[in-house]
Amino acid sequence: MKANPLALASCLLFVSVELCSVGRAQAGGPSSARAETNAPEHWNIQVENWAAPQPGWLYVLDPKPEAGGPGGRVWLVDPETAKVMGSIRTGDGADFALSPDGSRLYVASVTNEDSSELAVIDTAQGVVLKSGAVGGRAAPNDLPPFSTMAVSGDGLALRILIDTPKSEDADSFLLATFDTRAGEFLPGVVHLGNCGPGRFISYPAADHFDFLCPRTNRVRLISVDGDSRELNNVDVKLPWERRDGVAEAIEAPGSEGIDIVRGDGGVVEMNVASQQFSDALTHAGLPNRIPPAAWPTSRDGSRVYLGYQSEYERHSDNRFYLDYGRSPNLRPTSSMAREFHVLDTHTWKRVGTIKTKMSFWSAVTGNDGKVLYAMAPQKHSILVIDTEKMRQVRVLKVGGAPALALVAP
Repeated sequence: MKANPLALASCLLFVSVELCSVGRAQAGGPSSARAETNAPEHWNIQVENWAAPQPGWLYVLDPKPEAGGPGGRVWLVDPETAKVMGSIRTGDGADFALSPDGSRLYVASVTNEDSSELAVIDTAQGVVLKSGAVGGRAAPNDLPPFSTMAVSGDGLALRILIDTPKSEDADSFLLATFDTRAGEFLPGVVHLGNCGPGRFISYPAADHFDFLCPRTNRVRLISVDGDSRELNNVDVKLPWERRDGVAEAIEAPGSEGIDIVRGDGGVVEMNVASQQFSDALTHAGLPNRIPPAAWPTSRDGSRVYLGYQSEYERHSDNRFYLDYGRSPNLRPTSSMAREFHVLDTHTWKRVGTIKTKMSFWSAVTGNDGKVLYAMAPQKHSILVIDTEKMRQVRVLKVGGAPALALVAP
């Protein structure tokens, strides 16, 4: 979605929502908490039924529910029982983010050509606390390979990627910041240039974070003040062709470097202080490719699980890593991974391979690190993988096209 180049101050509007009724679902089902509000009719994010999430439950983003029709769903899934314990109806182009303590779920979806709704949901009660409009949000047109929303590690700030095109072939990307305590957007914005659908590399606190820009093939090191006005915005160019891309970037807490896994499997380290790059820690592994996605690390950071696509086609290679002129969020839905390569993040040696029975799109690790959940939207499924035995053990049937998942802490 592309928005008109409106002044950002006029694009961000947030209002409180009064909760008028809390009911119960039918006997035997999860508790239901529906908020009847005075919100405008075009707001489309609604909690339909809900049970208080338990640690390890999954929030699953599904842009194409099996029921058909416009809009999507966020499913709340208990992976132990394979039961859906809650449902949130969304509009098209949905995205989500979860607070570090799990108490708030932030859901955004398109309301019209230029605007999205952002809803703040109390996860314990399953009610919309606040809802409002966000202009120009960079919304996905199809399956999102990763989120373009994120909450800081201290829980104080939610940032949302905004796309305000200057012309048909030149975009200007920004990050708008929602103050999670005050419940309003801050006046400052972070400028990202023609970044494309970027993602957060590291976001430990509200006042500093590192951000990946795929379209310009750059990493941005950013710090801001209390109003989210830029104090520092260092633009570091990656020393390889844009077509090689970035599949994953890992910045461990307290580390002086960012380990970057290219789309061809090569790994290099960038020193944050000097902005210099090391020689390759691991060399490219063509013909395999790693589609850009939310590839997870283990809870202790010692392992990363990279989804590989072994059927490499040179003529379609650039579609993974964004040429100019192409849609800024294009990853063909056919670009599924076929297996996981498990790498030790200290040595960058492969310590295992996990072959799955279905192709998958993205993945997330469970709270204890013993389980890996892989989204298989073409099969309406989530693959459950034992990370110690390194094999698929179960399949959960969920919705129409599960694309991304978050884990309740």
